[in-house]
Amino acid sequence: MRLKLLPFLFLPLLFACVPVEQARAPETRSTTVVTGDVEYLNSSSGRYAWHPSLGKAHLEKSENESLLLSELRKNIAKVMAEKGYQQVSLQQQPDFLIGVGAALESQMSDQKILERAGMKAGMSSDSLDPELYQKGSIMVALFQTEEGGPFWRALGQGMAPTELALSERKQRIEHAITRLLQYIPQR
Repeated sequence: MRLKLLPFLFLPLLFACVPVEQARAPETRSTTVVTGDVEYLNSSSGRYAWHPSLGKAHLEKSENESLLLSELRKNIAKVMAEKGYQQVSLQQQPDFLIGVGAALESQMSDQKILERAGMKAGMSSDSLDPELYQKGSIMVALFQTEEGGPFWRALGQGMAPTELALSERKQRIEHAITRLLQYIPQR
């Protein structure tokens, strides 16, 4: 009889461990949506420039927006160089343009992203404490010309801890950009 009750004594310990794991889980959750065709890149010489009007960040503190945009572009340039692409100026007639945008959920909802970009990743943040986490979105789009629409787009979403050291934020941005650009072919 005593041995039969023993497993029930450990049952509360199992339930006590679950909330700790759930508290860490949002940091690793992410989703990516990709649309378009990268075939154009195979026939190009691989030269790109930044889209002159499509580079924007939407954060709670506007002074951090240019810092984020700079970090995004730095990481995109790094990944593109590793894949054999060359960054040039607009005056050097690039083969394609790269636009990038990022937003926190408090500044731009999924519905607004859908309206502006035509894509929706739809990661839910309903069960998260907004004091600890906020959903972040990053979009990278490739264009043949300034005036035309994108021929390829990737939208990624993940949970951004509200309190995180700058070095950790930079690592998370690098990882997100690498994940989004994994679909771009090697030259």
